Amino acid sequence: MDISEFSRLENKNNYRRHPWETSRKNVLHTFLKQSKINFPIDRIVDIGSGDAYVIHTLVEKKMAKRYFAIDIAYTPEIIIQLKKNNSNSEVVYLQSIEEYIEKYSSNDATLFLCMDVLEHLQDEKIILDNLNFSGDNYYYFAVPAFQSVFSSHDVLLGHYRRYTLNQLSTLLTKNNFTIIDKGYYFTSLLLFRKLDKFLNKNKEASIDNWKGSGLKTFLINTMLQIDFFKSLVFKKLGIQIPGLSCYCLCKK
Repeated sequence: MDISEFSRLENKNNYRRHPWETSRKNVLHTFLKQSKINFPIDRIVDIGSGDAYVIHTLVEKKMAKRYFAIDIAYTPEIIIQLKKNNSNSEVVYLQSIEEYIEKYSSNDATLFLCMDVLEHLQDEKIILDNLNFSGDNYYYFAVPAFQSVFSSHDVLLGHYRRYTLNQLSTLLTKNNFTIIDKGYYFTSLLLFRKLDKFLNKNKEASIDNWKGSGLKTFLINTMLQIDFFKSLVFKKLGIQIPGLSCYCLCKK
């Protein structure tokens, strides 16, 4: 996750979800739908799950038989609140990949999600070295793109770096992942970020303090949806358009 989302857990009905969260979720759903993964898969494991929003959208779609959410910020108190907020769903909450390996590792076919996590680590191998599971597994990685737009906003979110698609692909290949799909998304946000960097704007807003109106949220979501589907059209034509984020879907 990018920032601490847990301050809002006890007020679930009183905050507006940031358009970035909902749009990122929609991107994931589209990529998974287009993939050759046979859903429902045995397991989905969300690494860096934050307030468990994304994984519960997959629970609603019945995309797996079992679900696991991993985040180092999970304490017993937070887990109790997460269960309460999500109607005591079947999601299992864990503090680390090591805990998952120790308690639940199996040969079940699994989709591992690692979305906006690697950029928070000084050394990505802290996670990548632990993703060595037998079985028919898939791995979906998403990270912020282009170091040229690294700014105070990245510092606020706890980022060490941003990536090009080639850098992400090279990192994963060196760690024995086989890439089966990759690309960028959110071209318009990249343009806005470049403009912000040029104007030296110091952004302090993050996804846990979004105060945009319902109309503003709707308009941004609509813009990002149109932006994303345009990039899909160009990708089918063999044209890779840069965006603010990049992803790789892998096997190992």
